[in-house]
Amino acid sequence: MTKSAATAALERRRDKLIPHIVRLSEHSWASIAEDVSNVSMIVGSDGIVLIDTGMIPDCAQRTLAKFRAVTSLPIKAIIYTHGHGDHTGGSPVFCAEGSDPQIWARDNFGAEAAPFERAGIMPLFKARGGRQGGFLLPPEKRICNGVAPVRYPKAKGAIFSGKTGAVPPNRFFSGDRMRLSIAGLELELYAAPGETEDALIVWFPAERVLFAGDDIYRSFPNVYPVRGVGKRDIPNWCASLDLMLSLDAEIVVPGHTDPFIGADAAREALTQYREALAYVQEKTVEGMNAGKTPDELVREVRLPEHLAGLELLEEVYGNVAWTVRNIFTSLVGWYDGNPLHLAESFGPTEEARRMAELAGGIEALLERGREALAGGDAAWAALIADHLLAIDDCNASYINLKADALDALAEDMITATGRNYALTVAQQMRAKLK
Repeated sequence: MTKSAATAALERRRDKLIPHIVRLSEHSWASIAEDVSNVSMIVGSDGIVLIDTGMIPDCAQRTLAKFRAVTSLPIKAIIYTHGHGDHTGGSPVFCAEGSDPQIWARDNFGAEAAPFERAGIMPLFKARGGRQGGFLLPPEKRICNGVAPVRYPKAKGAIFSGKTGAVPPNRFFSGDRMRLSIAGLELELYAAPGETEDALIVWFPAERVLFAGDDIYRSFPNVYPVRGVGKRDIPNWCASLDLMLSLDAEIVVPGHTDPFIGADAAREALTQYREALAYVQEKTVEGMNAGKTPDELVREVRLPEHLAGLELLEEVYGNVAWTVRNIFTSLVGWYDGNPLHLAESFGPTEEARRMAELAGGIEALLERGREALAGGDAAWAALIADHLLAIDDCNASYINLKADALDALAEDMITATGRNYALTVAQQMRAKLK
């Protein structure tokens, strides 16, 4: 099969996600792509401070070895930029040295997962998270995760729930800003809601290094992860980027992917990131006020030309169309403005039967689906398969049609999490036939 442009783009991204350590400034280093997220270190006069810890113990051990080649000073503090398990799960390895570090976070740490826990839908959250991450796929089906290399954690269902065995924070700050004096270092912590509400950034003013967590990385921002999320507030995210710009950093270290080195590069990246988010928000709201539905808006809202071709905003992790849908539902809920959708639905089975009648019968509908797939129209084939499965969800022909269509759709998906999700569902459907 000919390699798609999306596959080629993800392979190029994979080739850049090679583990390495970067000396950021005289006293700071970052371990890049060793783990699913970056781990950074600032060396003080009598100890070190870590920013995030990665997720996987084996990776954390390798990162620790790299840092120990630089210094043997004890770990005095760990700062969590937010509550996602891929930034906190490696903490037991660093704490095992026995220095009993302070572990800092904002006082709303874990805010994103808390509503799922209260609602009792963590099983759904974990299942969807596993599909998004591709953790159930064999290595040959995973290229990369867009902003992270392929890694296989042991706790497959717990990655985004904060239940990765992470050592919990023992220090919290509230408000907008806090000064932290530790290990002979003067640091500033700022509340910076963006990808998560509990996000913070770490500013090392003496050497003008900014640790930005997941408020920026080398991909269009992940405003809507397909595992599910309530709301990621774009105006707040833009305000956090404005804050970062005001600091005039010489170096910006993202939570994933390589740092931005040099004042010009750092400012350009932060500015372009903010512009992209604000543009999608503005154009979506503009379309909503014009009475357009989400289905219409995702076909119209595109990044402007001067941003669309930037590697910084390549949709390998976040996705513009998913962002548009999330803005719409976050602001006005599920109703798209079509009065038909206020009436009682036919239900999927009845609608499918009527579609089959229009096609000339179930066998004719199946044939149309197979023709669509053979002709390269995987999305139409998948939709036809959904109608067939609504009539009989145990029919092997219908299951195989849907699974084959999902595989074909995945080949053309540049957003790694969507690709992983489609491939995983296809794999799980075929498993039912065995």
